[in-house]
Amino acid sequence: MKHSGTTLVLAGAREAHGIVAGLAESGARVIASLPEPERGVPPLPVPVRPGRFSDADEMRAWMAAQEVRRVIDASHSFDDDISNLAAEICSTGGIPYLRVLRDGWAQTSADRWTRFPTISEAVRAVPQDARIFSNTGFGSLRHYAAFPGQRLFLRQTGQAEATPPWPFVTIVPGQPPFSEAQECGLFKELAVTGLICRDVGGPASFSKLAAARALELPVLMINRPAPPPDLPLARTVQEALAWQTACPT
Repeated sequence: MKHSGTTLVLAGAREAHGIVAGLAESGARVIASLPEPERGVPPLPVPVRPGRFSDADEMRAWMAAQEVRRVIDASHSFDDDISNLAAEICSTGGIPYLRVLRDGWAQTSADRWTRFPTISEAVRAVPQDARIFSNTGFGSLRHYAAFPGQRLFLRQTGQAEATPPWPFVTIVPGQPPFSEAQECGLFKELAVTGLICRDVGGPASFSKLAAARALELPVLMINRPAPPPDLPLARTVQEALAWQTACPT
């Protein structure tokens, strides 16, 4: 079903690829916004605006120039700055907005998880002799300044962005996907004693948690930010496409 104007898909989560494909197949005019390059996935098959918006004025002007009439926010679950910015612009401009957010991971009796609202708070709970593995990204390093443990192993799935600012940090390169067996082998090789992990949900990166479960390692789990309040929320690609179909033209 065709719609007038442009549907803007804020990409970053894996669901964005299924949403973009479904919209393109329906004949909708689609543009994606991608704040940073993706790794391990094919390129989005629609025009893409790369990079972050500097502020609300830049994003609002760009959306107006592209005749954006609805926004499907399938950005990364921890990219709340983008979500909050888009939600505010849409609310004040009368533009339909949908946040797409998959369910988070569910803890079982075999898991040793402790939840924290931020990385900084999780870091304060790290034992002094701990050897912690984390895949929260190079950009999160500022939150580890007070790291009290022995060693922080930080996964880097692309080219190293810079030299880590502290000697306790070791960059661990790798290219996803990673199997549970691979993660188990890595954790044993590094003598890891615990993980710091963001609750992004989904099967793609669960292997590290399956490995932690198998090795009985504690996990310091970072809760995801809350979605923009009082606005529609979808959990799947199918729900997002149904919203688009029902959205006023």
